[in-house]
Amino acid sequence: MDELSVERLMSTDLLTIGPDASAAEAAQRMLDTGTNSILVVDADGRLSGLITATDFVSLVRHNDPEDETSVAAFMTRDVVTVGPDDTVEELAEPTAHGYTHLPVTTDDGTVVGMVSTTDLTAYVSERR
Repeated sequence: MDELSVERLMSTDLLTIGPDASAAEAAQRMLDTGTNSILVVDADGRLSGLITATDFVSLVRHNDPEDETSVAAFMTRDVVTVGPDDTVEELAEPTAHGYTHLPVTTDDGTVVGMVSTTDLTAYVSERR
C-alpha cells in the first residue's frame, strides 16, 4: 500500500454519546443507525471511550443490566487510536491485533473521525 493518510480513509459522520448516557440509549442509537460502535466523548469532543457490539454482549453476559446502566460502566477505556496524518500502513498493527474500529484523534484527544476494518477493506478492494 502507498502512503495514504488515515484522514483520507476515515469516516467523519460520527456516532457519539456522553459517558453518563444509559446503555439502553447507546444500544438504541447503534440499532437506529445500523452501526457496530459508538464513540464516548466528553462535552469538549474528547474521546473518553468506545463501545462496540462485543461490549454489549459482555455487559449482558456479566451483569444482566437494567436500563440505568451507564455507558461509562462498560465502555472500553484504553482505546487504541490513530492520528489523521498516520498512514494506512500504520493501521496494520492494530487491525492485526483484532481492533475493528480505530477512533481518529488530534493530539489533544479530540475525535475527528473513525476508521474501521470495513473502510480498510473497501480501500484495498478499490485498488485491485
